[in-house]
Amino acid sequence: MLIYIYILNATFLILHEIESGYEKEWEILKLPGKITGFLLFHIPIIFAFFYGAYSIIQYPQTRFIVSIIAGISGFIPFVIHKIIINKKESFNKPISNVIIIGNMVSGLLLIIMGIIGI
Repeated sequence: MLIYIYILNATFLILHEIESGYEKEWEILKLPGKITGFLLFHIPIIFAFFYGAYSIIQYPQTRFIVSIIAGISGFIPFVIHKIIINKKESFNKPISNVIIIGNMVSGLLLIIMGIIGI
């Protein structure tokens, strides 16, 4: 069950990052390098998510830490776009909110599952 919630969380995060490209998140967050820097920044993040799925399957002893890290990452879009930088013109479409809330819920489930050892 853990791997399915992990994949769901990763899916929501990747969907959010696709939308981030549309919203030009590098401008919102004032990141250096424009689109190039934004894409380069995401290489290790996406790699880490794929490797996390591999680790959960291949190395059961890593489930706790991978679940906690991935679970916390599920809260990052909400914290950034709804609390820290809450711009009415970006990340406020109904689908944006579904993705952000879905990411939070799947992240919370991952944290709980990691703590109780599922």
